[in-house]
Amino acid sequence: MNRFTFLFLITLFGFASLCDAQSAEQNKTIQEYTPSVLMAKGQTEFKWFNSIYTQTHFFNAEGSKASAGGRSTFFTSIAEFNYGVAPRVTLGGEMWFRSSAIGPTNASPMQVLTFTNSTQSRSAINLAGLKVKFNPIKKWSRFSVQTSLLLSVLSDPESAKLNRPFLDNNRHLWITKFLADKKLSSKFQLFAQLSTWVSIDKNLASDDSGVATPFDLFLSYFPTPKITIYFQSQFWPSLGTKGISSYFVQEGLGLKYQLSKGVEIESSYTLFVAGEDTGAGQTFNLGLRVLH
Repeated sequence: MNRFTFLFLITLFGFASLCDAQSAEQNKTIQEYTPSVLMAKGQTEFKWFNSIYTQTHFFNAEGSKASAGGRSTFFTSIAEFNYGVAPRVTLGGEMWFRSSAIGPTNASPMQVLTFTNSTQSRSAINLAGLKVKFNPIKKWSRFSVQTSLLLSVLSDPESAKLNRPFLDNNRHLWITKFLADKKLSSKFQLFAQLSTWVSIDKNLASDDSGVATPFDLFLSYFPTPKITIYFQSQFWPSLGTKGISSYFVQEGLGLKYQLSKGVEIESSYTLFVAGEDTGAGQTFNLGLRVLH
């Protein structure tokens, strides 16, 4: 399956699910289904999240910004499908498509969307896997745990033997998330997520594996039952033999709008405001969610 077929099938599935979801009586408002809340038995959820990360600077070991000598841009498209197998258990799968592009500082970040393979660009499906989400404590209905295993399905994603730019690490991912939210009032809600990202080298080389423990915080405001405005903050430390080997902090704003029952679109922007030994870029994000 080439990249254009993949994107076409995801789009087709999204619009088909959109039509079906319009008749779902149980989806009174999609705001009630936060990431912490599990779906009912028999419910399905489709998510399609797209992100462009672009940078011309990076944070050095002292935490100061320095020029990267050019522009690096990554596009990531994540397609998810989830199914409620029981009131407290959801099973799902996801696939990641990534594109990268390098060029001079004044290059347009939109070049990454040409999805070409050359000395300055590369595109491919890079990860695919399964996941399970469950509620471990029945009385805590707004708390859940999700674990997923994503396998690297691409040969030489780091382009070590190819005359193409870096696309991804040569690693599988085991991601575990602890999710919880709290209603502060009828208009405000706080969501928190603590995760562990264990990256496993495909050749099982310990020096090329790693662990990160990102923490996310979202404050949402609901001006209407169909509109969500949120502020997000993320602290992402990567761990080494002597503690934190690198980190970044990104913050941003987002907007969600419910198009119809069970159908929601999302747009957000984030900026990397601090860090050490990491990029100092920004992201532009667009997503679709269909709950049926």
